[in-house]
Amino acid sequence: MTLLKNDFFEIEKLEHSIGLIVSTIKINSSHTIFDGHFPNNPITPGVVQLQITKEILEEVFQKELLLKEMRSCKFLAILNPNETPFFDLEINYELIDDSTLQISAKGTTDDESKTFFKFTAKYEMN
Repeated sequence: MTLLKNDFFEIEKLEHSIGLIVSTIKINSSHTIFDGHFPNNPITPGVVQLQITKEILEEVFQKELLLKEMRSCKFLAILNPNETPFFDLEINYELIDDSTLQISAKGTTDDESKTFFKFTAKYEMN
């Protein structure tokens, strides 16, 4: 289910090969979410970064996903859309069975000088 795509973020690039998805994401810095998170100092909420990842996966697999397990999750740097309107999202994945997807994802600057978040998780595909 798309909640944020085309309003909060746009996909600038999306490449998919077996086991790997690489995308460039553009964040809408004027989105109303930043009115409260935080005024005059916009910070992309962590839960939103996780939702962007889920929506990219749903776009690639053309299936709705349900988060089943979060093994690790770290937010390592502030993702301010005024300072970094674009970020790269790299997702390594493995299909465990017909309905289970295991992933490792990270969001970085295009030159990988800064990592914003990284996490590993399992999703159920519907």
